Amino acid sequence: MSEPRPCDCVPASHEPLIFEKGAEGRKGYSLPGLDVEKARPESIWPANFLRKDLDGFPEMSEVEIIRHFTRLSQWNYGVDSGFYPLGSCTMKYNPKVNEDLARLPGFASAHPYLPEELSQGALQLMFELEKHLAEVSGMDGVTLQPSAGAQGELTGMLMIRAYHADRGNPRQKVLVPDTAHGTNPASSSLCGYQVVQVKSNERGVLSPENIAARMDEDVAALMVTNPNTLGLFEENICQIIDLVHRKGGQVYCDGANLNALMGLTRIGDMGIDVLHFNLHKTFSTPHGGGGPGAGPVGVKSHLIDYLPIPVIAKDGNNYRFNYERPKS
Repeated sequence: MSEPRPCDCVPASHEPLIFEKGAEGRKGYSLPGLDVEKARPESIWPANFLRKDLDGFPEMSEVEIIRHFTRLSQWNYGVDSGFYPLGSCTMKYNPKVNEDLARLPGFASAHPYLPEELSQGALQLMFELEKHLAEVSGMDGVTLQPSAGAQGELTGMLMIRAYHADRGNPRQKVLVPDTAHGTNPASSSLCGYQVVQVKSNERGVLSPENIAARMDEDVAALMVTNPNTLGLFEENICQIIDLVHRKGGQVYCDGANLNALMGLTRIGDMGIDVLHFNLHKTFSTPHGGGGPGAGPVGVKSHLIDYLPIPVIAKDGNNYRFNYERPKS
């Protein structure tokens, strides 16, 4: 019987790498014998695809492998083991029944190229979800196209740029508070805008005076997170929105902290033009690997024509993709 390596007896708090474990002759699973000629990797793959720093894999029993990865998993910290504070990205506990619903095979395993007539259930679900999100947020139209929150930001800003370009001037700048969600400046830059930072006041919120001093007809939008990343409600939001609108700008709201407002007020009723939802934060779609599966964007009526195609349309009792949207 082979002698265990010293690292096999190390306490679990100092779990070795899997390549430091095991011993010669240990097996976890026996494969059936080959019924074809054995091939050498060098005869199949180019040399640059082959690693030279590994001499085979560790030889381990099944129970060693299970215990190794179980110990590593117990070091992880997440929403199931404790509070997960990340500023505007605080992760919330998802009820397990919702995790099960998100994995219903008929939806989760649907092929993306299924024809419309075989996708009526999925199309109906998405159509109704768009309507529900619009209703609870006070927006007039919603797209489910973006794959996650930051992509939703980019989608929203591209719609704002298209809206301004349609009026002959895409504008050059976007105002971003120092208390905004950290992805906001990146989304603005990706759209070709110059980011102008706006400092918060001594109360940790935006002051109308600071916005007015920077707002002109070259500003495309103000991106604001409300409540902001300090956890403070932007108490001057309605006055600030009015200042931006007077100069023809749009107001984008990052929905990272939407949990604080849901059921109490509606973002759209404040005058916000664009809002993205983080479904993994507010509506318990799966976190991380396996989600978020959508970063929906809501818009007011004047931006509906710019929603990305396809949009889901309902004709009688049938649902379909509508690609006939020239401003999209």
